[in-house]
Amino acid sequence: MTGIIAARQQETIAFKKANANVPIGEVTIGQVMGGMRGLPAMHYETSKLDAMDGIFYRGHSLWDIQKHAPTTIENGEPIPEGVLWLLLTGEYPSESEMKEFKEEMYRRGALTDE
Repeated sequence: MTGIIAARQQETIAFKKANANVPIGEVTIGQVMGGMRGLPAMHYETSKLDAMDGIFYRGHSLWDIQKHAPTTIENGEPIPEGVLWLLLTGEYPSESEMKEFKEEMYRRGALTDE
């Protein structure tokens, strides 16, 4: 997983470096004073709030996440570890990745309890 996260970080750094001075539109005082509705105000790599379609994490709607993220029981709710993996990597984990990730989090948690 460390490699996936490092690659994503490098993509973001490269994108910012290449596009730091690119304008994304014009903004009026009325728009700013009206609560920034409909304006891109900040880029979040992990999430997006769309006024019409709702919340997206890494390009996946909440409905999509509920349908495709790992669960502990069939047709159950997504497990937090699976959603965290999606936020960190942008991809749904395989069963083996999820097993390894949960074990790693357990190990790290055990280290802090001592």
